[in-house]
Amino acid sequence: MLIIKIERRKNNKLRNFALRLNPTKRSYPMKNFKLVLILLGISLILSCDKDNDDISLSAVEANKLSMIVKQGEWKISSFVLNDAEHTASYTDYLFTFEENNNLKATSSTDQQIGTWRVSNDSGSEFDSYYDVDFNLFFTSDSKFGEITNNYDVISATNQEIRLSLQENQNGNTGLLTFSRN
Repeated sequence: MLIIKIERRKNNKLRNFALRLNPTKRSYPMKNFKLVLILLGISLILSCDKDNDDISLSAVEANKLSMIVKQGEWKISSFVLNDAEHTASYTDYLFTFEENNNLKATSSTDQQIGTWRVSNDSGSEFDSYYDVDFNLFFTSDSKFGEITNNYDVISATNQEIRLSLQENQNGNTGLLTFSRN
């Protein structure tokens, strides 16, 4: 134990001050708590990802998916919108994703024309920049108006593309799967 005594005279009166330190008993819960908060804050600041690695990676993935989807014809093997099954409405159609972002949905009796785009740059309040987006657009009055959306890519191979519609501005959610024909 360390004791420091300081004597001071003020107005001809003697005042004693004592500072006692006990190095074996250190219990400063508020100081420890403040230290932990400071260290946690510093680690959060340092761990923030300020580079564009995620954006660059998703740009590469978007380009790869664009190349995959343009190879051959695709069919909808599953389409669920707001927990309701809609696959049967599209089983007769084959989808062709063309080089110039034109999209053709063709059956033996009908053809619907739309557009498509794969990107990593939606960045809306409903979608982040850090994923790959698959955008499909048909006119809203066409039979294909309900599949017009900005989907997040769940997975993509040469044989299957799985897309997810997170809640959009209309409140819709869904899953859409294309399979190579």
